[in-house]
Amino acid sequence: MNHRGLAMRLAFVVAMTSVVRVARAAPDETPAASAHKLTRAPKLVHFVEAAYPESEKARASEATVVFELSIDATGAVTQARVTASAGSAFDAAATSAVRQFVFEPAEIDGRPSPIRILYRYQFVLRAEAPTHGELVGQVRETRTKKPLASVRVTIDGGASTTTDAEGRFRFDALTPGSHAIALSAEHLTEIQTTESLEAGHRTTVTYDVEPEDAHAPAEEKDDLEIVVAAPAVQKQVVSTEVSAEEARKVPGTQGDVLKVVENLPGVARAAIGSGQLVVWGAAPQDTRVFMDGVPLPTLYHQGGFRSVIHSDMVESVELVPGGWGAEYGRGLGGLVGVHLKPLDAEGIHGSASADLLDASTDLRARVNDRLSVEVAGRKSYLDALLPLVTSRNIGATIPIPRYYDAQTRLVWHAAPGETIELGGLLSGDAVDDDVPSDDPTNVQRQTHDTSFQRVWLRWKKQTADGAEIAVVPSFGFDHDALVDQFGAAPTALRIDSTVGSLRASWRKRVQQWVTLSVGMDAQVTSSHFVRTGANTSPPRPGDNEVFGQPPTDQIAHDDGRTASASAAPYATADFALADGKVHLVPGVRVEPYLQTASRTAPPVGTTPPVGLYAQTTEVEPRLSARWSPVRWLTWKTGWGLYHQPPAPADLSSVFGNPTLGLESGHHLLWGVEVGRPDVVSFEATAFLTTSEGLAVRNPLPSPLVAQALVATGIGRTRGIQFLVRKQLAKKFFGWVTYTLSRSERADAQGAPYYLYDFDQTHVLSAVASYELGAGFVIGSRFRYATGYPRTPVSGAFFDVQTGTYEPFFGARNTTRVPAFAQWDVRVAKTFAIGKASLETYLDVQNVTDRANPEELVYSLDYAQRRTITGLPILPVIGARLTW
Repeated sequence: MNHRGLAMRLAFVVAMTSVVRVARAAPDETPAASAHKLTRAPKLVHFVEAAYPESEKARASEATVVFELSIDATGAVTQARVTASAGSAFDAAATSAVRQFVFEPAEIDGRPSPIRILYRYQFVLRAEAPTHGELVGQVRETRTKKPLASVRVTIDGGASTTTDAEGRFRFDALTPGSHAIALSAEHLTEIQTTESLEAGHRTTVTYDVEPEDAHAPAEEKDDLEIVVAAPAVQKQVVSTEVSAEEARKVPGTQGDVLKVVENLPGVARAAIGSGQLVVWGAAPQDTRVFMDGVPLPTLYHQGGFRSVIHSDMVESVELVPGGWGAEYGRGLGGLVGVHLKPLDAEGIHGSASADLLDASTDLRARVNDRLSVEVAGRKSYLDALLPLVTSRNIGATIPIPRYYDAQTRLVWHAAPGETIELGGLLSGDAVDDDVPSDDPTNVQRQTHDTSFQRVWLRWKKQTADGAEIAVVPSFGFDHDALVDQFGAAPTALRIDSTVGSLRASWRKRVQQWVTLSVGMDAQVTSSHFVRTGANTSPPRPGDNEVFGQPPTDQIAHDDGRTASASAAPYATADFALADGKVHLVPGVRVEPYLQTASRTAPPVGTTPPVGLYAQTTEVEPRLSARWSPVRWLTWKTGWGLYHQPPAPADLSSVFGNPTLGLESGHHLLWGVEVGRPDVVSFEATAFLTTSEGLAVRNPLPSPLVAQALVATGIGRTRGIQFLVRKQLAKKFFGWVTYTLSRSERADAQGAPYYLYDFDQTHVLSAVASYELGAGFVIGSRFRYATGYPRTPVSGAFFDVQTGTYEPFFGARNTTRVPAFAQWDVRVAKTFAIGKASLETYLDVQNVTDRANPEELVYSLDYAQRRTITGLPILPVIGARLTW
């Protein structure tokens, strides 16, 4: 492979004829006896890649050389004659390579025999980027480009699948390295090619083949033994963790692709009604979510029942719990990447679905050869349906969310390898959380309303020299309003933010052994917050409090503005050493931060406010390494330095501290992967994260002005996670993941550590799904999780001034909400309706009807403790029509 990233791809089509000419017959054979039968075609077992001619690099041209190869009975190439030239330079390079090929010999009448074949060696431009052990593609007819259905695709002589009506096929996960791909069908003799896959990415291919004319007379068919042609292969490589096809079948998700993230290693179970992502014990706001480079404030609607993106728009979802590369920043927790499907299908397609939770629709259309459009939307109605299916007042103890979302995309294919996409997304939520009480004066209610909008423009281009370029500017608004009414005086916090971002990247394989990525990641956030109420409400992680506890009677108010901005250039190099067995990936991110606050002190009379301007620059090195001594074994390690700005409301001069700086953290991990995902694989990862500069409450009983919070907090999380996985193949997939971890915080260096509010010591998830045939699919999911830590109440006293009881707290976070355990079952049946299909399903959550504790609550005098329980058994019946 040459230094400009041009590459040669080999593929060959075996078109067998009814007459096979044997290169050499035994002396005693008669003519009548010489018409032997080819019982096995030759198979390429050793491929040598030709060097791209130096004289042709400047033109960056494609070329095809066709040979007539003579292969002896041992499989060696004895002669290579050019029958279709691409020029002397290409001919010489290809000839040198094919003479070194080794084939599994052909068999005539069951015996190894010499044979001649036509072989096309094709030099094809493609983008060079690392590939994942996942292969998806399409088989088409060469001349008409018509999709070919019912073509069997086999990999390494084992796992196989059949192309659908659109000619598409998929292998959800493969081990890194070279794999032999074979295609076969009626009137199409076996097609063979090789694909090289790399851990962490997906490879998309298109195979153009030419089936035989079944009606053509035998004498009109070419009587050359085997014709080997190379279909052009164009690949789009996308990093992924779980494909949409697999994720849709996971029980308990009701077909929502992105809800599969809840079942991945390192992800704790979120409290019901929160929709939060807790990854490796980090706070939910520390984990970043991106949709093809567009930053989103959340992945799920409140309540966690649905994601904010329609599943039919999603191609795959990737979770990086820690140790992510220099391309991303401004976060201390995990990273979730959502990848959208390409809009490349002909005609009009879409879906409409409805179940107990909501109704949604998606519509995609190819307007013309260059323009495609997609629109999608969803609206919930669970709050209105629950009274019809149960007499239990579930909404009185479990928050039932009300949500909606909508998305649209326009994709313009400006030129081959170049697209421009204009898109928009909006989402809205509202949820009420109540604690029932027989005392009408004891109001315990929380109302939370959120919404956000995004618009983006994405330009992507694959250049002639093999580089990939992407530019993604985006703009949007975030709204978050929280009202706590625990007692007579409510507490309200409202934050409205304007967010603009720009991501630009350039990626290219500059040498056969090194791929370089450089880019820019910029973001500007301007926020306006209004807060009224007690300083202790809403509570912060680490506070000694119980759900529904009335706040103090010291009421304050603040109205302020903040802004943060950063523009970070970054660079990453992937060095493939030792014939690709070792990958060393260093990276660096240089991020200057700008932070402003409208007030450095609370307002006093008519004194004009004094603002704050702070600037700092952080250098964030990142490093990861992988070593695969054999195909089925990979060792890995990673380390990185990360920073994130404080939350806007924490810069309040009344409730926070305008001088808070950046929070910082380190990620360190080690791991091993063993086996083949399509058979069974095992993965173990040990991790350690540390953080400092965290905003915590000032320990002083009477803090100085504008110092209610101080940046002295530190944290650490240690753990190990395991994953045993069988990816989708032969009708079955499933995995079992277990995480053992401990997440702790301390208010300052030298202070004692305590269990963090989001610590879950044990998290276990087991998922399995099986295709029974005739359109039936069954699946099951089991989840177990340790309850979140809470501070126990050891007693209480009666406050005569307020007329309420005040609790005495024990040691911080030394008790827990009881453990969570739930079993879910899914049964689905798909019906073919012409060119459309209808999937009906029953997704039963909590089939044992276990009363899972979700939170600890106390009586008015704190003498009795009980728990708020989660949803009872919830059968969700739904249907999804696709066309």
